[in-house]
Amino acid sequence: MSMKDRISASSFQKLNDMKKHLVDHDVQEKFVLNEDEEEKIRQELLQQAEREDESEEIDDDFFTSLSGPSQQDGNEKLVEVEYMGRVGYVDISFEHLDEDINETEARTIVDSLELMAYSDDPAKRKEAAKEVEAYGEKAVSIIFRECRKFDLTEDQRKSEIVNLLGRLSVRSLRGRKIIKAVLEKANSTQHITLSMLGAGTIREREAVGSILTHMSNPDFVAIGLESLIKIRDKQSVEPIIKIINNLDSNRNDIIDQVIQLAPRFADFGPEAVKPVFDAYIKGEKRAVRPVFTLALRSFKEDAVPVLSAVLEDESDEGKLMPICMTLGGLRMPYATKLLVDAFQKYPNKKRVIVRGFSHTNDSSLVPMIVAELKATPDLRLQQECLGAIAYLGQNDRELIPTIRPFLNEQRSKLYLDALNCMVRLGDRESFEQYIDLLMNGDENEQFVLQKHLPKMPFRLIVKMAETMLVCPDEKAIMLVTSLQRANIMPEDVGPILQKKLNQKPSPTLKLEIYRLIGKHVNKKKELLSQDVLYKAKQDENDPRVIRELDQIIENMRKEKGRISTVRN
Repeated sequence: MSMKDRISASSFQKLNDMKKHLVDHDVQEKFVLNEDEEEKIRQELLQQAEREDESEEIDDDFFTSLSGPSQQDGNEKLVEVEYMGRVGYVDISFEHLDEDINETEARTIVDSLELMAYSDDPAKRKEAAKEVEAYGEKAVSIIFRECRKFDLTEDQRKSEIVNLLGRLSVRSLRGRKIIKAVLEKANSTQHITLSMLGAGTIREREAVGSILTHMSNPDFVAIGLESLIKIRDKQSVEPIIKIINNLDSNRNDIIDQVIQLAPRFADFGPEAVKPVFDAYIKGEKRAVRPVFTLALRSFKEDAVPVLSAVLEDESDEGKLMPICMTLGGLRMPYATKLLVDAFQKYPNKKRVIVRGFSHTNDSSLVPMIVAELKATPDLRLQQECLGAIAYLGQNDRELIPTIRPFLNEQRSKLYLDALNCMVRLGDRESFEQYIDLLMNGDENEQFVLQKHLPKMPFRLIVKMAETMLVCPDEKAIMLVTSLQRANIMPEDVGPILQKKLNQKPSPTLKLEIYRLIGKHVNKKKELLSQDVLYKAKQDENDPRVIRELDQIIENMRKEKGRISTVRN
């Protein structure tokens, strides 16, 4: 039974009626072609193919060249490629100039491409791109010949050369055949990368199969996903999901790039909601779970009918929890209203629905959650209510008298959740008590508070980090190991860690600080440069610390293409 069939007719109609009143935001990217433009281009390409058929003259030298293709820079010189149902041949060695371009023109194009590759002046690079573009499609093969001069890991230059290739190829049969031939037959990583990006820019659907094949190589996953999102081929969604699920959990660099692209999954259209939803629910690999969370949320209102149906029919809390969190995370009024209606309609699902409330960022829900906190005898529901109030209370000190009595719930350990809530509401005394229990409490108290700490606002995390500067090393260890739980840290923690290192702390504390630094090296918001770790290894005398530093350096995130020494 389909998800649509599982929703009552009136509910489904209501959802669609609500969608009609949403503001229609323009989410089209620059250079994205609409369907009418694509069809017009397709007709132009067909006309070019027909003219090529009529004028094609194959001589004996041509057949001779096919008998044993030679190699140039790892690529075959002449390869067979099928495009628009027609078989043709393309020279992907890029060794020789095309017949319709002379040496002088080629030199001008090469000079302009070198300027694009090496100049730091954006205005000059823009003018150089215009110079190349003036030569039309005959510049495409020279772009491929010279593309090794470009650093395709640098976003701005990558964008400039890829968009230039796109403009030259979008209406060019020759350009599109080159791109497809490179994807199918080339071995050069730079050529393949440029072709993948170019195929995405011109939405080349005939390149989809080759792009998916190249994505079996982890280094092509992010580039391939970026291109396929632009192409928007719906049949590629399930293969993409399979590739993501097969990623090595230790390749943080690749997973981070995929996470950055996940909010664009909605470009595949509403038909992609179901496979993404299934991957989201079935996913067992923790490392890639954020990919499917963000991908599902990207569909916004299109995801709601599927999510609403599961919320209505499902009773397993394990399956309901991510559904409610996603509905809340959409942060859309009618998605929030669905949660509110379900909260009133399904008493046995209140705990997971309150978790969904905490993701809405809607402070108007606080009075309802406070009322439930006071009324329910269910300990787990009380914990969720305190957690939601902590998130949604927005530093509202007027809520403190309501929460304070729950600090007395010693037997149930509910006081720890209440303490976390009080801290987030801005109670100074509770903050001091939190720090004290984190460093001096029993094992259970420390465990619970450690879990809460990474979810704290950045300003509070910085305040907690500052505490390590004035407390004994054996207590500071607990603070540092708590901070290690967070996947994202405020950059202001970095200088605090450096100050603590300057105090010459104990070897055990130093190691925990190094582990914290290593976890965030080469992230967008790294705490300290990896140079700190390499210098520590040079200066350190303790064999145990050196051995552990080697392991930290080995495991830390590597940044492809360069070594980061600058904090963003």
